[in-house]
Amino acid sequence: MENRGIESDKRTRSRPAIARRSCDQCRSRKIGCDRGSPCSNCVVAKVNCTHSAVASNTSTPKQRVLISAQYEKKIDDIAKGIEGIKLILQNLDSAQIPKSAPNALTSSGAEASAPPLITRDSIATNVSSFDHSAHVIDLLKSVLEDGTVTSDVSSPETSEVVSSLTDLTRTLEDPSSGGNHRSRDRNVLKGGRNEDPQMPPVKDVLEILRWVRAREHFFRITRISRVLPTEYFAEVCRKMYFAIDDYTEIDFVLANGYLTYIFAEHLITTGLNDYREHWLMCRKNLHDAVARLPLLLPASMDAVAALTLAAYDAMENAKATVAWSLISSAASLCQTLGYHRPSTRRRARDGSFASTDMQESLFWSVYSLDKGLSLQLDRPPNIRDVDISFPFDPDSQPRSIRLARIQGKAYEQLYSPQGLSRPVLERGHDAEVLATQLREMIRDVHVDMENANNRDPDENEDPLRVLYLQCHLVCHTSLLTLILRAIPSVGSSPSGASDECVAVARLALEIHHQCMTSIRNCKSDPQIVNKYISWAILNMPFVSFSVLFLHAVRTADDADLAVLDRFARSLQPEDQASDCSTHPHRIYKLLCKAARLHIESKTGEWDGSMNQHSLESLLDIDVPDAHGLETIRHGNESSDADGSGLGNWYREQQHFLGLLNEDAFQ
Repeated sequence: MENRGIESDKRTRSRPAIARRSCDQCRSRKIGCDRGSPCSNCVVAKVNCTHSAVASNTSTPKQRVLISAQYEKKIDDIAKGIEGIKLILQNLDSAQIPKSAPNALTSSGAEASAPPLITRDSIATNVSSFDHSAHVIDLLKSVLEDGTVTSDVSSPETSEVVSSLTDLTRTLEDPSSGGNHRSRDRNVLKGGRNEDPQMPPVKDVLEILRWVRAREHFFRITRISRVLPTEYFAEVCRKMYFAIDDYTEIDFVLANGYLTYIFAEHLITTGLNDYREHWLMCRKNLHDAVARLPLLLPASMDAVAALTLAAYDAMENAKATVAWSLISSAASLCQTLGYHRPSTRRRARDGSFASTDMQESLFWSVYSLDKGLSLQLDRPPNIRDVDISFPFDPDSQPRSIRLARIQGKAYEQLYSPQGLSRPVLERGHDAEVLATQLREMIRDVHVDMENANNRDPDENEDPLRVLYLQCHLVCHTSLLTLILRAIPSVGSSPSGASDECVAVARLALEIHHQCMTSIRNCKSDPQIVNKYISWAILNMPFVSFSVLFLHAVRTADDADLAVLDRFARSLQPEDQASDCSTHPHRIYKLLCKAARLHIESKTGEWDGSMNQHSLESLLDIDVPDAHGLETIRHGNESSDADGSGLGNWYREQQHFLGLLNEDAFQ
């Protein structure tokens, strides 16, 4: 090729130079010129024959580009650059996905730079503090700021009670009190990036999947199957264990979230410890994977399901505000995908159109959590009923969806800022309607319990069905208490609540006592106690205690105080080491102690010098300061007989339950 180029250059240089070009007139007319002087064409046309200067052949020969050699050099440079980029990426401290998932969601530039959705520490289950409903801290503050329990601050016992209450309030209201609660565990993130995560053996996973397939009618398995069908989860697990193609971080969350759930269900149902290590392993994988999720996730059915599973896990571990963050993201993705509109269909993970029923079931799972957490945390729901175009038939909808709609209406019509500003009678009428609907649900639960108790024992039946129905009764009755509190009382009421509201509050605590007795007596895993406390006590607006507490204090009712004491004792954990300062048992016990001191001081039965039962030593709480107590006034100034003080009462309940919800204000 090079020789031919040289010979071509020689031939070009050897041609004779053109002495004269065509004349200017012939060139402009684009006709042939004989190059005469003048040319024949100009003579015939009788015009001047002019010639421009003839360009000399002064151009230098062009250098032949050696394409192969130069391109090889450029390719070598590109290869070196890629190697350098690889080294830089390997040294980055940013969150990475498991080694076996190179094409995970964080691979794109926009997502890789996004902050994690939630930190690992905030979803860890081995915690020293508890998330509780935002109602709790209000009642606690009303005890401190109101004015009666603290009438005699000179007594050591009263001073210790107030100090403990104040210290707990300050500790859990201060966002910085959590220390490194919000910090990221970078060692865990690096471990997830550089090492393949451990997973349970394939044999055990296959066994647990077969176990679940035969028990899809069990209560808790039915609930998780509404997120995604069992077969869908099995397919995700199959993709994880037999990864022909690399799996994504969402796949990892789905698989470990589902396995965590069903391993825990096996522990609770059978009481066997065969799979305890697998449950702990998958739970750790789930928490680490959720901590690595970017803030902005692609809109897909799998992403919605993964966030919902993570929210379930946070709820069962008393992390309501973490669950709120997760379910808020899931609700946003649902609306982006159009799941609240029945005509919209989106593609599934394999590119095919997912079943409309599957999308609808997933949407209602998100909806139920969203409404419950909204009422619990006193926050507007992410999904409004007016935006949903699904036809709603109460007779065909599961009980969980009907309950969620009542919770949503209770917040919107009764306790939202707009609801609290409505006329008292109008708000009371709506509360009566909601109470009627909820009473019907409670009757349905009683019928189901009666049928379950009368049924002959069957090994294929859910052994904990009656227990779960009792838990439903606790939640429903507590919600009924909250709704009835919005109905103005007839005549004077010391606590501002109607007689029916106080009676239902007593009933809720009695049902709770029966439920806890059943839980303690059943031969199951101890985890069931924690799950019950998380769902029925912490993650529901458990106002029954506060309603009866105010009634007992303002009427000096020893019988009601005994009910409150029994409730507090029932929450005491079997493991004393887990009884941290923010455990529900400690806080409710402390409030009962404060109420009893107030009643004894009013009746004159209390010796102010009595200090052998020091509250500080009893609760093992370090109290840095002593704060004077003010006593609870006999009635809230704004809580008059017609119920106009509902807003103040509700805000007090929010403060009270916020004490148990350590990061409700963070």
